[in-house]
Amino acid sequence: MSSPVADTDIRIRTATSADGDTVVELASLVDLHVPSEAVPAALAPMRFALTATDDGPLSHRENHFLIAEDREGCPVGAIVCGPPNWIAKPGRAPGLVRRRLVRRLSTVHALAVRPDHRGLGIGRALLQQAEETFQEAGYAALTLRHEHELTRFYQRLGYTSSSRLSLALPTGELLTLVDRGWKHAFKVLSPSVSTTTVQGLPTLTGVLPD
Repeated sequence: MSSPVADTDIRIRTATSADGDTVVELASLVDLHVPSEAVPAALAPMRFALTATDDGPLSHRENHFLIAEDREGCPVGAIVCGPPNWIAKPGRAPGLVRRRLVRRLSTVHALAVRPDHRGLGIGRALLQQAEETFQEAGYAALTLRHEHELTRFYQRLGYTSSSRLSLALPTGELLTLVDRGWKHAFKVLSPSVSTTTVQGLPTLTGVLPD
């Protein structure tokens, strides 16, 4: 699948298993807030996820990878989306809830554009194409975490940004997530989902049907 970026010679395509080095190289442009020696281990799951094949709406089972290329076919940007890391951590939510959330909630693990191609709308186009795919696949919301200085960028794209990610579970519990040095943001993709204020935080409700 390939589509052009408006007013540029950039095209966006779905990544393949042969793009492991490219995806990891581009994702390494993002400051992961981890020591340099820990970066390879942090990016390794992306390379592994690229080996999966599926006929579903997402490119690689529960993960979705897109690459932006210039007119010569040189990769200049990428987006990596998949299940939030916290879903797999014990104690975050009951097991059944976690399994249901994987099909309703995804996160942007990396959105990267080479420095010499920034300001052309490539990051915005990658994000919007990913949003459309997740929406068509029936996902409730897309989440991400970002640097504080990018708050206005994501707000202009329809994201609600806060110091914490807050999610109301069907069990009546409130799941909150905070990462020091980051802000969290989410965008509603389904009319069945709404945003309310709980304990002073913008909170996703209706992600999982009761």
